[in-house]
Amino acid sequence: MSLLRSCKHFHPLARLAVSPLAVARLSAVRDFSSRKGGRISETSVFIQTGHKITELPVVVKKVKDVWELYRRMGIDTKVKQPEDQHLLALPKKLSEEEKEIISGFNRCYNSSSIFRLLEPIPSSEVTPQVAAQAYRKIVELENTYEARNPNNIENRRSDQPHSFFRSAFISSLLDIICNSKDPGAILEGLTSVMRDQNSDDQDIYKARLLEELLVCVTDGMFPLQDICKAVHILSIFYPDHKKCRQVADKLWFGIIDQSKSMTNEDIVAVFTTLPHLTKSRNMILKVLEEKAGDSWQQFKTGDVVEILRVLQELKYDRISQGFMRMLSGWLAVNIHTVTEQEMLAIVYSFLQLEYMDTALVSALEKIIKKKGCQIMEFDLICTICSYCLAMRIRSPTILEGVGQYFIEHHQSLTVPQVTAIAGIFGHLDFHPANGFKFWELLELVLDLKFSQFPPVDIINLLVSFIYIEKFPINFTNKLFNPFFLDRLHSQSEDLVAISRQQLKLYDTTMKLECRGYEGPFLPKDTNHRMINTDSRIMRTVNKLLDPMADVVGDISRLGKSVVLSSLPLHPLYIVDLMVYPTHAASLLRFGFLTNNSNNVAVLVLTPEHYDRTGEHLVGSQAMRVRQLTIMGFKVMCVNMQMANKLMMHPKKLREYLQTLYTDACNTKK
Repeated sequence: MSLLRSCKHFHPLARLAVSPLAVARLSAVRDFSSRKGGRISETSVFIQTGHKITELPVVVKKVKDVWELYRRMGIDTKVKQPEDQHLLALPKKLSEEEKEIISGFNRCYNSSSIFRLLEPIPSSEVTPQVAAQAYRKIVELENTYEARNPNNIENRRSDQPHSFFRSAFISSLLDIICNSKDPGAILEGLTSVMRDQNSDDQDIYKARLLEELLVCVTDGMFPLQDICKAVHILSIFYPDHKKCRQVADKLWFGIIDQSKSMTNEDIVAVFTTLPHLTKSRNMILKVLEEKAGDSWQQFKTGDVVEILRVLQELKYDRISQGFMRMLSGWLAVNIHTVTEQEMLAIVYSFLQLEYMDTALVSALEKIIKKKGCQIMEFDLICTICSYCLAMRIRSPTILEGVGQYFIEHHQSLTVPQVTAIAGIFGHLDFHPANGFKFWELLELVLDLKFSQFPPVDIINLLVSFIYIEKFPINFTNKLFNPFFLDRLHSQSEDLVAISRQQLKLYDTTMKLECRGYEGPFLPKDTNHRMINTDSRIMRTVNKLLDPMADVVGDISRLGKSVVLSSLPLHPLYIVDLMVYPTHAASLLRFGFLTNNSNNVAVLVLTPEHYDRTGEHLVGSQAMRVRQLTIMGFKVMCVNMQMANKLMMHPKKLREYLQTLYTDACNTKK
C-alpha cells in the first residue's frame, strides 16, 4: 500500500516522508503551547495517497542540546543520557509500598486527608503512579463534596478547592507525573485534570499535561494501546468538541509510526479511535483496512463486533468494498462459533451500513437452516427480517424459516417483533410455505393486540398483506373506527400524513380487488396537492419518448405521468408513460370504471422495484401491475437500468421496446 510505504520512512523527530508517494510541506512553525518555554511546536505536512492529498498537523519537539540531536539522528553516543537512565530505572509494576499508599487514599474521606497522608513523604520519593492516583482521588472527593453541598462555600480552609496551598500541591503532583514519562501516569493525569472543576489553573494544568503527552508520543515512548487511550481521553478533553478533535488529530503519527507491528488487539483499539479523528481518519482507516486484510482469520468475534460498531459511526467515510467483503467472509467461516447475541449485533451492523453480498446471505441462510425454530433470541429473527426487507433479499430458505418460526413462537412475540416478521412477506411478494396456519395465527395475534400497534404500523402491515392478495377484511371495522382515527391523528404530523395516505391506499385496493368489501369509506380527494416523483424515472421517460414514438408510430399518442381517474393521488396510481389508441383518446381521462382495454400503461421500474436478483418485483409493484391489469390496461414494464444501457444503441433500444410493446399488446386478459 502506498500509504504505508510513504509513512515508514518518517524520521522520529520531524515525521516527514521523503517519497514520491508522499508530499510534505512545512508551514510557518508556531508554538503549540502558550506556556513560556514550551518544548514543542506545531507545523503541517501534506500526505499524498493515490490521488488524494491530505494536510495533517505535525508536532515537532524543539532540540536544545547536541546529545538529543545525535540521538534523534541515530548517532550512537555510547553514553546514556539522564532521561534514558530515568526511563530504564522506572518500575514497570507497583511496589508493595505504592500499593499500600494508594490503598490509603481509598480510606480518605476528603482531600485534606490525602494532603496530610502525603505531606511527610519527600517529593523525590513519591512515584508517578502514586502522584497520579493522589490527584485522581483528590478530584473525586472534591467533586463528590461539591455535588452534595453546592451552597456551602463559607469557612473554607487553606487546603480546600481554589486555595493557594491546593494549587501548589497539585502543581507538585503534576511535576512528578510529567517528569516520569510514564504513559499510565500521564493518562491518569489527563483523565483527572479533565474532571477537576475546582482548580483555577485547570487550563494551565491541561496544557501542561497535553504538552507532555505530545512530547512522549513524538519520542515514541507511548505504546499503541496507550495512544488509543489518549485519543479517547482527548475526545472529551475540552467543552468544545471541535477543539477535541483537532487535538486528537495530532496523535495520528504515533499510530502510523507503530502500524508495522500492529497485532489484532491493536487493530481493534485503533479502530475505536476513528470516530474521534477528522483529518487523519481516512489515512488511518486505509492502514487498518490493509492490516486487517492480512490477519482477518485471527480475529475473534468480539473484535469483528467492535469493528462493525465503529464503522456505523463513520457516516461520511467510504469503507472499501474489499474490507466489507472480508468481514462478511469472516462471518461465513466462523458462523458456527458466533452466539445469537453476537449474531444479532453483526446483522444489525450490516443493516445500518446497508451492505450485502452473497457470502452474507449464505451465512443468514445457514443460521435459519441450522437452528431455525430453536433460536431463542427473538430480536435476531426480527433483525434478519429487517435486513432482508431493506436489502430486498427474497430468499426462500430464510422466508420459509421465518414463517415457520412465527408459527412456533407467535405467543411470545411482542408487537414490534410481530410487525417486523409479518410485514416481510407482502413487501417481498412471497407466500409462506405453511400459509393457512400462518395467516390463521397471524390474524389471531393481530386481533388480540390490535390496540397495542401504533396506527401507522398496523396500517402498513395490513396494506402489505394486500400486496400478496391476502385481504384483511375482518379488520376494516377496526380501521374505520372513530377511536382508531383519533389515535391516528394523535401521531406526529409526518406519521399522520403517511398513515392517511396508506389508509387511502387500503380503502382503494380493497374496493378494487376484494369482492366482499363494503367501501370505499373515505371521501375522494378534492384538494390540490403535490406528490413526490422519482427524478430518475422522469429523466428515463423523457429519453424514451422518441424511441416509443417510433414503436407506436405517433408521438401524440403518448402521455407522461398520467394520473388515473377516480383513484387517489398515490405513486402506485400514476402511469409513467401512457400509450393511447388515438390522438383523440389522449384528451380523455382513464382509470377506475372506464374502458381501458385499448391503452398500454408503460411502467419504468427502478432497481428498487425488484428484489436483489432483479428477477422478482417487490410486493407494491406486483400489486400495481395486477391492479392495472384488473382495470383493463395492457401493462408494459421497462427495466430502467436496461433502457439506460441501450441508450447508446438506438436500434437495440427500439428493438427492446418493440418486443415489450408487442408482448403487452398480445397479453390475454
